[in-house]
Amino acid sequence: MQPFAPVRQGQHRLDWVQALRAIACLGVVLTHARYFLLDTPEWPVAEHWLTVGAGGVDLFFVISGFIMAYTTMGQGRREVGGFLRRRLLRVWPPLAVMVLLWAFTMNGGLAALRVGASNGLFRTLLLMPANSHIPPYFEMFLPVAWTLVFEVYFYLVFALSMCAQRWRWVVLHLLIVGGVLLNPAVWQGWNMNPQHDAGLRPAMLNVAGNPLVLEFLFGVWAAWLYCAPWKIASERLCWHLLLLVVTAGSWLSLVRFWTFHGPLGWGLYAGALVLTLALISKTVTLQVPRVVLWLGGISYSLYLTHTCTQQLLVRYVERQGWSSHSWDFVWCSTAICLIAAYVYYELVEQRLVGLLRGLPVRFIALSGRNRENLI
Repeated sequence: MQPFAPVRQGQHRLDWVQALRAIACLGVVLTHARYFLLDTPEWPVAEHWLTVGAGGVDLFFVISGFIMAYTTMGQGRREVGGFLRRRLLRVWPPLAVMVLLWAFTMNGGLAALRVGASNGLFRTLLLMPANSHIPPYFEMFLPVAWTLVFEVYFYLVFALSMCAQRWRWVVLHLLIVGGVLLNPAVWQGWNMNPQHDAGLRPAMLNVAGNPLVLEFLFGVWAAWLYCAPWKIASERLCWHLLLLVVTAGSWLSLVRFWTFHGPLGWGLYAGALVLTLALISKTVTLQVPRVVLWLGGISYSLYLTHTCTQQLLVRYVERQGWSSHSWDFVWCSTAICLIAAYVYYELVEQRLVGLLRGLPVRFIALSGRNRENLI
């Protein structure tokens, strides 16, 4: 039996992408929720089992690389404007609304707006590092916005590479890998630590030199594999590969093999996971529960809103004289974060962004059945 066979024509379902989005975002929510157990006897358990959820950020980066490459296959410079417009409308309006909500609810309202130039509010709205010399830029006005700095950098580099037409993939790799090579740490024993300050000017060169940007290339490679005109012929082999990658991830989490972001940390496993699923999904049907598809659909809203929701809940609970330092609060707060994220998704991602696009407002089921839904 041939191990590989040609891929039949037709659109493959990409529900597994939405499932990964759901897993990634839920992991980030739980890794932040673990701080509710700080200074309690449960802290060591929470720190051991929930910290790995931060790797959801790396998974998001890899997924982003996959989606951007997959949805633009065969496109060139004529589509660059539309690509950038879709990305801007997808990312910036929900971020801007959340930044303003964060200012009013967590940072003194109008007072925060008046001192925005000094506290990083405006830099966050411009998706620039609050302090370019403290990578990976956790110190943003809206804490979770640090990842969008890397996302937007990738979008810009990706759009620039699209202008190169037939050489776009070569140019993309030259720009991303070349940017990382600007980081002096890379030449010091190939140090791939994303926390190292490259000390470059202007500030965005530090983003270009951060090894985290390499994780987007993992997703690009997965998209190439997914679009390749062949597949694994054996379904049994596919299920074995899936079992292998899931088991490996479970073991690596158990022993805490990796403890931080980066292409040689959580990003390496995220890349392997997406590459494996991209390959085997061409042969076997990966059934994803509807609730997981729903969670994947609201994942961006959940990512943006969960820290604000968590802190507001802590304020309310403490005002009532209750305790937020328990596993019960971890799970209850996570459930409330999901509800708040769905409301935000409907009001901002769907209605507001729909109005900005000048299109009729309607509910879009993000099931991965077509390319536009993924963008």
